[in-house]
Formats: sequence, structure tokens, C-alpha cells
Amino acid sequence: PRRTWTVILMTDVVVGGATGRLGSIVCRLISESDDLRLVGATVSAGGGNVGKEMFGVRAVGPDGLAETLRDADVYVDLTTPDAAARTAAGIPETGTNLVLGTTSVPGEALNLIASNTKRYGTSSLVTANFSMGVNVFWKACEMLAGRLPGYDMEVIEVHHREKKDAPSGTAAEAVRRLRAASGATDTVFGREGATGPRGREIGVHSIRAGDIVGDHTVLFAKNSEVIELTHRAGSREALALGCIGSIRWISGKKDGRVHSMDEVLEIC
Repeated sequence: PRRTWTVILMTDVVVGGATGRLGSIVCRLISESDDLRLVGATVSAGGGNVGKEMFGVRAVGPDGLAETLRDADVYVDLTTPDAAARTAAGIPETGTNLVLGTTSVPGEALNLIASNTKRYGTSSLVTANFSMGVNVFWKACEMLAGRLPGYDMEVIEVHHREKKDAPSGTAAEAVRRLRAASGATDTVFGREGATGPRGREIGVHSIRAGDIVGDHTVLFAKNSEVIELTHRAGSREALALGCIGSIRWISGKKDGRVHSMDEVLEIC
């Protein structure tokens, strides 16, 4: 009988922030995959995890990142804004594709990622949230903002007590899209005192409590009616699954461009 051989092409992945809430789940899913292989994991220098084994690889600090990238196809950055600002822009120079899921990275670093991605002919993906639901949520925000002229808009986001940035990257992206779709130019972060009547602004409110994974609500109000659009994350598994999908999507690209989850999910 004639034999049929199936060849599975492996994508070698390095995860930055491998001990974080999301990074640890992504590492586990990669290790359980048939087509992805974890070849490196980076952790903070002072967290006590350097040298520990994680899903078959030995964790290294930031100074060991270059060595782990030598044979990697994709580097996934799930670190902190400061750490990503220091390292992510240099990833394209190694020939490795970049998936950046760290939020609140300074604009200068994002611009440098884009220019280096083009210069070295790699591909990058930058997103504030890997969740399919959140990306559709953003699209719905755009649609409502564009079709409800003059409506007041408020963004409320709720996260766990350990979250380091506010507002969340997901909320910031919602605001960006609301502004683009509605033409609103001002953003107000919380309100206090005698603020007077609101103007043509988008209000943003951040709540930090307990172990809440992430809730986001956009409120539209005018003409005696209120529309509330809410996304609630029950666990980080949804984000991790989206991250895995983005790794697979970008693994074979070398087009010198920075991509978004809209492209991965084909909701452009």
C-alpha cells in the first residue's frame, strides 16, 4: 500500500513576560500545540524566575533575549510598557516577526517598531487586546458613534487591583475609534468638583478592584434614550487563544508591515 506522509511545519516562538497572567497561559497553549514550539521565555530580572524551567525551556532575563531569538520565528511581547519600549523595536533587526500585546507602549516606540519592521522586511502585529469579542466590540463602537450624531459617549473600564496602567489599552483603543467615527476631539478622564455641563467630549473612567479580568462598557446617551455596549472577559483564556491565532497568522509573513487583529479576524 502507498504511504502518505504528513509534514507539520513548526513555528518557533519566544514569549516575553512568560510568568505574567496572560504570558503563562500563552506558554502553556504553545506547549500543547502540534504546530507551535516554545523555544524561549523571558522574565523580569528581579522576579526570582530567571533560570527556572517553564514548559520545557529555561527562563532568561532581558539580557538573554537576543540569544533566545537566534532561531525564533515569532517573538510575543506580553511584558510591561517600559520593558516593551526598551526591547520591542529591536526585534525586527533580528529577522524575527513580532506580536506585541503589551499596552500603553509609548508612541515613539510604536513608530520605531513600524520603521524597523519596514527596514528589515519582517512583519509585526500590534494590538491592545487579542480577544475576538473585544475586536468586534470596537467595530460596534465605531458603527454606533458614526450613526448616533451628537450623542454623549462615556467609557467605563474595570480591571483587577494589580493592573499597572489606566485607562486600559482596550479602553484607549475604544476612545480612539469613537473619536475617529464621531469627530469628538476632547477626552476627560474622570470628573470632580463643579465641572459644569459636559461639552463635546468622551468621558473615561477607570475602576480597579479585586481580581476582575476586564470589563468594558461604552455608553451612548441622548434624546431620552441610553445605549450601553459591554464586553466582559470571564477569563484570560479568550485573550490567550486570540494570541495563539495571531502567532499562527503572522508566522509566515515577511511583508515589512505592521498588522492588526482586524486583519487576523478578517473584520477590516
